[in-house]
Amino acid sequence: MEARDNILEDGCEIVSAQPVSEASVEEIAEAACGVALARESLQEAPAHRNGKLRHVVECMLFVSAEPMSADQIAQTLEVEPERVEDALSVLEEDLNCGHGLQLLRVAGGYQICTRPEFGEYCALILQPAKRKLSKAALETLAVVAYRQPCTIPEVEAVRGVDVGGVMKTLMERRLINEAGRKQAPGRPVLYTTTQEFLEYFGLNDVSELPDIDMLAVEAVKALEAQKDLFSEDAAQDDETGVDEEVGK
Repeated sequence: MEARDNILEDGCEIVSAQPVSEASVEEIAEAACGVALARESLQEAPAHRNGKLRHVVECMLFVSAEPMSADQIAQTLEVEPERVEDALSVLEEDLNCGHGLQLLRVAGGYQICTRPEFGEYCALILQPAKRKLSKAALETLAVVAYRQPCTIPEVEAVRGVDVGGVMKTLMERRLINEAGRKQAPGRPVLYTTTQEFLEYFGLNDVSELPDIDMLAVEAVKALEAQKDLFSEDAAQDDETGVDEEVGK
């Protein structure tokens, strides 16, 4: 039988006598009338373009040591940032449904972290990731955070003690860094907080720092409460003393 020399009763033309099992996909597609073969479909699409972008983003954030922004993820995967934002929203909703992990926005990016209520269990198998700051370091860092950019003399004026050594420690911990020089006699160095500072305290930016005025009000209220409690205890002691004297 010669190919293309015979027409079947239903009007179909015989285009090849080669067994189908031995023909390639391309040959079958070329032989089929009205069928177009997309060569891209012959290769499996990558996961992030095949309905699994959320899973890919989840894995990237899980292994990343630092927060990643939506733009960073989009550039890495060569996809639109809007698609990444949608994937992050879905991932956040998913993790909020009874998972031990959570998606946080930290230092301008996203990071997968354990939930605070399960932190003690993680501590059972992990060494502390970061050393605790001393009281002096925390106080100095707080001054820099709320007054930045500021100089060492300005910090010392607030704390009332020398902070040169503490500032050096904070620099070594990369919680503060130099940010130019102040236009003043001697041109002292200005200091600001860093990205590591935001990550250390779980902040997205410095605008999330507690309101310092509210902190002052709460501190005053706490002192007043202690004073009232002390006064009540003293009054009770006085009454007890009077009763004992009367009893005699």
